[in-house]
Amino acid sequence: LLLKFSIPAIIGMIVNALYNMVDRIFIGRGVGSLAISGIAVGYPLSIINMAFGMLIGIGSSTMVSIKLGEKRKDEAERILGNALVLDVLISCLISIFGLLFLDKILNLFGASHDTLPYARNYMKYIIGGAVLQNIGFGINNIIRAEGNPKIAMATMLIGALVNTVLDPIFIFVFKMGIEGAAIA
Repeated sequence: LLLKFSIPAIIGMIVNALYNMVDRIFIGRGVGSLAISGIAVGYPLSIINMAFGMLIGIGSSTMVSIKLGEKRKDEAERILGNALVLDVLISCLISIFGLLFLDKILNLFGASHDTLPYARNYMKYIIGGAVLQNIGFGINNIIRAEGNPKIAMATMLIGALVNTVLDPIFIFVFKMGIEGAAIA
């Protein structure tokens, strides 16, 4: 049972790390070193966003597991619904707050005059998509908790593969630069 759940989780985490590396490789080659610095400046904001998604996902997955173990499927489904609503609400607040104060936040995280445009152009899409990201972070934990670790891993693999395919297309073919990487 430990292997059944841990191996897909480990693979998913490795894929997630590769996802970030692939982004930086394509951005470094297609946009430049200042763009990589811009992403690094915005990274704490991404981590804060992810932390809220994981907070909801891990907490609710624990409750879902307990309810499923008690054979109370209706309560588990109610928890899932509440987690989804909470995830959407918090993500919307993060998006609104993040977009309204994006330059100030990025300056607080160390953006310079040179890196701020890159950080802004990347993070406006990342923060604008906070709802979708956090649903993925949160619900993925619940999928794993309900006994489907391979599906949770597959969702992470699909996201990484799509990003790996779209990054070069958006950056090099469509000449969208750092914004293309964020959209991918």
